[in-house]
Amino acid sequence: MMREQLLEEAADWLVRMDNRTLDQNELRALDSWCKTSPEHARIWTVACELNRQFSQLPDHFARPVLTRARSSRRTLLKSLVGAGLLIPLGALVVRNQPWQPLLAQHRTAIGERRELTLDDGSRLILNTDTALDVHVDTHQRLVRLYKGEVWVRSAADPQRSFAISSPAGTAIASSGDSAVFAIRCEADTSLLTVRRHSVSVLPASAEAENNSVLPTHQQCRFNTNGIEWTADAPTGALAWRRGELMVNRWPLEQVVAELSRYRPGILRCDADVAGISVSGVFQTAKIDQALEALAALFNLQITRITPYWVSLGAIA
Repeated sequence: MMREQLLEEAADWLVRMDNRTLDQNELRALDSWCKTSPEHARIWTVACELNRQFSQLPDHFARPVLTRARSSRRTLLKSLVGAGLLIPLGALVVRNQPWQPLLAQHRTAIGERRELTLDDGSRLILNTDTALDVHVDTHQRLVRLYKGEVWVRSAADPQRSFAISSPAGTAIASSGDSAVFAIRCEADTSLLTVRRHSVSVLPASAEAENNSVLPTHQQCRFNTNGIEWTADAPTGALAWRRGELMVNRWPLEQVVAELSRYRPGILRCDADVAGISVSGVFQTAKIDQALEALAALFNLQITRITPYWVSLGAIA
């Protein structure tokens, strides 16, 4: 079969899935289409990845495609998939990110964790899908976090504070202290968790004198204008450092969203089961096993349209 025809068929399926929920016959038809040949599966994998990252395409890449594809969303998806097949998938995924993560010194893939020891002795752990730069010199110790999540144990230094900046603002551990804290980027906000000593929070648009101090065992969410809320850090807030996700009475929808951070593709649950209360510990390196456990525990059905499009729902 000509590649052009496969591109058109993949784009047709994506548009149908964007517009509505497929019925069981359509799901079986799509599954059969994906299994027709290795080329079918490869094109569908690229198509899903591009569709998932559609909104993150940078202007220099998206504008020429949008200009060529004015007629319909289907044409645009077909153009994007076609572009994706011209370069390696790994390079495409990098290109789909904003330019700072693209140029970042240190990055992790989805599902990967990485440890770094800085020249001053500070220790970092990067969680899944993270990108950051490190600037350590005689005057400063600064980590620029562009996306993802990072844990830090800063080395004590009486001359230089330790700071982590994110799009929402900056967290600063005072000089002289060996602080332990973590920051996670979430859309327009950042989540700060402090485990040892205190950390100052300086929202991006605030003046220095308007910063707040977060003490040990506290957690806060802040945006560019200020702190949204502060609370005790929940047990297991930083369990991801050990490759664990600890949840306590979380709605299933939140659990699935968190698990999806560690697995390529789309992972979701149906609205009629989204509110199920879940407690437990899951291994972030074994997401499929976690889904099997959830399905068995709550009598749910796992629907795998492809390995990169999975959903949980009630048994029909």
